[in-house]
Amino acid sequence: MTAGTTPFAQIPALPPALEDARLTNAGIAPPKVTVLVTSYNYAPYVLECLRSVARQTYPEWECVVVDDRSTDGSAEIIEAFAASEESRGRFRMVRRTENGGQMEAFKDGLALATGALVVLLDADDVLLEDFLEAHVRAHLGRRPVAFTSSNQYQIDGAGRVLSAEHLDHQSKGFYRLVSRTTFQRGFWVWATASSMMYRADVLRLILEHQPRTFRICADYYVAHFANLIGCSLLIPSIHGCYRRHGENNFGSNPVLGALNSVGCMSKHPPHPEFRKAIIEHVLANSARFLPILGGPGLRVLVWKVATLKAFGEVLRKRPDLFPGPAWKAWAGYLRFRISRWRRDRSPWPDKLEIIAPEEAEPGRPAP
Repeated sequence: MTAGTTPFAQIPALPPALEDARLTNAGIAPPKVTVLVTSYNYAPYVLECLRSVARQTYPEWECVVVDDRSTDGSAEIIEAFAASEESRGRFRMVRRTENGGQMEAFKDGLALATGALVVLLDADDVLLEDFLEAHVRAHLGRRPVAFTSSNQYQIDGAGRVLSAEHLDHQSKGFYRLVSRTTFQRGFWVWATASSMMYRADVLRLILEHQPRTFRICADYYVAHFANLIGCSLLIPSIHGCYRRHGENNFGSNPVLGALNSVGCMSKHPPHPEFRKAIIEHVLANSARFLPILGGPGLRVLVWKVATLKAFGEVLRKRPDLFPGPAWKAWAGYLRFRISRWRRDRSPWPDKLEIIAPEEAEPGRPAP
């Protein structure tokens, strides 16, 4: 579908939500954003990260910093900033009792978040001043999604720009909707975790009561799971910086040009571990998922993730989620997988729906 041809284009123009005076007159405020900074031994970079949050033009935000038992003095830097006038009382830090890795820091910070929208920001990265405003506009656009991801500058440890494109980000000049994906095979079409803004309720659904953890690449679990539930939107413009300082846990490869040079795959946990974590979480928390997705929706979610062998295990453990004889459940699974086979193997530009800018991010000021 081409830009400007969706049914939404036929809706009479209304003011963008952030400029709608009727909301102000009714005493209704824009959504609050929690910027959740996860920090571990990034003393050379964390102050610049926090200052980038403090510079945001969007007014409704708070910042929660989770220190994962740093040993390089970064916790003291964060404490001093939170107590400074520059923080305007909007920053607070919590220290974990023991080092737990990225996903445990996400969970601890989420438990303290009071915003309806959440940014998961690594302490070595930087937000540009319009990051929150651009993402909030997209979340209030006509294509609601579980999360948004904007493009990023690549910068080095000294803060110099290396590239004006995150090579993984598949926007390629357009707003693109990431929908109807499956999780049989690994893929990545977004920029890094610091490029994203999530709906807090989505994060709570997929992170709360999840006993499994991923010390690194936890955003692979979070982004894929969230996209399976509520889709995502790629924002083509740049609103943040990903820092390649050589000591990144995953994104430690140099920028080599047109090659996919983002992450060192030898450090990435195996894809089947993420698939297993999602299935186990859905089964263990089916009482939370069923009212949201309904029985058919929950079954489709399982079909999107489970391999043939894994689906057999699901049927053995939870036959109650697939009413009727087992052959009927298997027939449904196979029909779904066959129907998705061709699409799953088509090129990414064919899978990602282009969205008109006025639908994706209404009211965005012209550059």
